Amino acid sequence: MNISIVVFLVLTALMAIFAIIINNKIILKKNQVAQAYGSIEIYLKKRFDLLPNLAAMVKKYMEHEKEILLKVTELRSQVEGATDQKEKIEASNQLTKILGGININIENYPELKADKQFLHLQYEVSEMEDQISAARRAFNAAVVQYNNQIQMFPSSLIAGIRKDEKELLLEIPKSDQKEVNLNQLLNS
Repeated sequence: MNISIVVFLVLTALMAIFAIIINNKIILKKNQVAQAYGSIEIYLKKRFDLLPNLAAMVKKYMEHEKEILLKVTELRSQVEGATDQKEKIEASNQLTKILGGININIENYPELKADKQFLHLQYEVSEMEDQISAARRAFNAAVVQYNNQIQMFPSSLIAGIRKDEKELLLEIPKSDQKEVNLNQLLNS
């Protein structure tokens, strides 16, 4: 056998192995993004299930503030009916904003604040928000790793062949970002 044919076959085999390794890394990163989004969905579902209990508890104390409860119910339906990631996340962000408003309005109802069942639900919702926040951070980290993988050479060549596209990060709109008023927190 000719030495040039052997060299050619060895180089071809090495390139094929290298391409397979890169392809598998892209698949791994893509699956990590999907898994991280799945975690967000699990926490959103848990929050979704907690909201009727919280709404029922608050409703008996806040009859004149039905507008907030109606908005929570509407947003809950939007989260459930969302067909894509972005739609679900936007409705979820709005729901987070409304839940913050409920906490502020509760200050006007000392008997509600003293109710043990309400305190437990309030703690669960707060804990759920922390878990959703952590899941969002994990999702964004997975997206960054995936995007880096498909954009860097030589992985970009394989990603181009596979037609992999860049994933979007979860971002909180500037309008939803607000400064924390420490005086308000310390005096509550």
